[in-house]
Amino acid sequence: MTNAAGGQSLTRVLAAIEGFFVTYGAWPSQVRITPGYIAYLHDQALSADVYSKLTARVALVPDPSATVVAEDENGQSYNYGVSGFPKSKPRVRAREWLGLDDLKHS
Repeated sequence: MTNAAGGQSLTRVLAAIEGFFVTYGAWPSQVRITPGYIAYLHDQALSADVYSKLTARVALVPDPSATVVAEDENGQSYNYGVSGFPKSKPRVRAREWLGLDDLKHS
């Protein structure tokens, strides 16, 4: 990551992913976020390696109205913009599941 804002941006995505897991007991297949958010993560916030690891596990789907929504193919979703951070932490953290556990925590 190149800066603290990048870490905060990734933190919201990780929170949505963990919120989905805590709610449904499974990992999401995609995260809907604004196109500008995707561009920021890709172009400024994350290294190419980190971005590649993230998108290998979850698709980042551009949606101008989304507020960081983790979803699966069955229509289940966790909306970080509405629900915020999950009330409990999953036994496997999103960073670990994504292969990003070697990143510094923000």
